Amino acid sequence: MEEIESQERQRVDAGVGELASFTVFAYNQEAFVRDAIRGAFAQDYRPLEVILSDDGSSDRTFEIMQEEAGTAPADIQVVLNRNPRNLGIAHHINRVIGLARGEYVVLSAADDISLPHRTSASVRALREDPDGRAVLHATVLNVAVDGAPLYLRRNPHRAIFGSPALVVARDAYLTGSSVTLRRGMYADFPPLNADVVNEDKVTAFRCAFRGGAIYIDEPLVHYRAGVGVSTLHGDILRGREDPVREARYVRTGLARRLSVLGQMQVDAGTGPLAGNVPTAVLASIEAEARGLRRALAFMDEPRAWRLPGLFAAAGLGRKSLKIALLGMAPGLYHRYKVLRHRPARQADGRAGRT
Repeated sequence: MEEIESQERQRVDAGVGELASFTVFAYNQEAFVRDAIRGAFAQDYRPLEVILSDDGSSDRTFEIMQEEAGTAPADIQVVLNRNPRNLGIAHHINRVIGLARGEYVVLSAADDISLPHRTSASVRALREDPDGRAVLHATVLNVAVDGAPLYLRRNPHRAIFGSPALVVARDAYLTGSSVTLRRGMYADFPPLNADVVNEDKVTAFRCAFRGGAIYIDEPLVHYRAGVGVSTLHGDILRGREDPVREARYVRTGLARRLSVLGQMQVDAGTGPLAGNVPTAVLASIEAEARGLRRALAFMDEPRAWRLPGLFAAAGLGRKSLKIALLGMAPGLYHRYKVLRHRPARQADGRAGRT
């Protein structure tokens, strides 16, 4: 086992073969991290290194990582990393990509469980792909907090990843919990900006210029629904009839989308995509970003004089009307939601009495 503090690591010698780096990203996930690590150690692919990385957790996540690291198979190299402070999702990814030595990098979260053949199936598909694509994702099995199976979840955008314009227009994302990629998809591109949360959308944009993404329509991961670091949960999702909480939810979504567009602009200006992004795509990114900035400005300071700018940028659609209502007439929004959901609540009440 090798514990990393701050030193840089040497790249693996070419003669070693096609090393894969299986990464486990964790932050305050003591309840689940042990299962995630055991899934990593159960991988049937070799040569394999497993990087266990904790983003400055305040619970026992890192201690559990240390305990489990001692149980790794002898032919797996374990790299144990603990960030001295919480870096956030984007900079944590940047850090771990810098540690990874493999040609292939398997991304996994500490609350999910990868099936034993995940790495071997993913690497084989990437290595044998006639189109030379560098990114792969797959169907996942959503499971409950206790691991009970719920349903298969297929990516709704899987047919469009070869089109940068469609990726931008449809806010497309890879199924992030199942992604395996060639290391260059991060190492050759600009580092992720600190505010990026949805890295799977950034990768979708990048791979659109390299033939798209391979999709395996079978579950390679058990995805624990509703508990991830980037998942919106807790107070922000409870009581969405409350206009204050709903405004927080909407604002968070807008800010996350703006951060993805900002990373797209960075990627388009430097690195392998510089000069290769069509003008029309750049224009659509900027137009959407401009609209989001105006929407966020309105949400931060809802004033009637800001409404024309909001509608001019975002159009007179359902989303912009909702933003306007939350800002200018929160009481009316609350009454609308209560009336809308009353029939369902009454039906639930009748069912409970039978």
